[in-house]
Amino acid sequence: MAQIIFNTRDQLVSIDTTQIAVVQADGNYSRILFINKREISLTYGISKMEEILKSHSGKRERFVRLGRSIIVNHAYLYRIDLLRQQLVLTSEGGQEVRLNLSKKLLKPYKEAIVKSIILKQNHEENNSGNTGKPAV
Repeated sequence: MAQIIFNTRDQLVSIDTTQIAVVQADGNYSRILFINKREISLTYGISKMEEILKSHSGKRERFVRLGRSIIVNHAYLYRIDLLRQQLVLTSEGGQEVRLNLSKKLLKPYKEAIVKSIILKQNHEENNSGNTGKPAV
């Protein structure tokens, strides 16, 4: 569990980053939507939130920024539906968050995921030691 403490003039908030599904810009504030559908607003802009989340996510890039106003937790990705212009995030327990986003945001995200899958498969094939010759 990766906790982040946010200390502002009026409040102190402790957040488990593994439970964050989405961060949305709301002017000079950020609205955090958790996978259990609970939400809070913080007096941090989206750029500052992105910086904080990246510094606390370690080696694995868990959070992905889509456009100017949204950051999603890639670990919860379930479906990208370009026709319905919808991104669906789901937890292992079946909790679901649906976001209506433009194709302009969803299409590059989908393409980046497909590209990373292809690169990973190529890397695994090259490192498997398979020379294409049958084993005797």
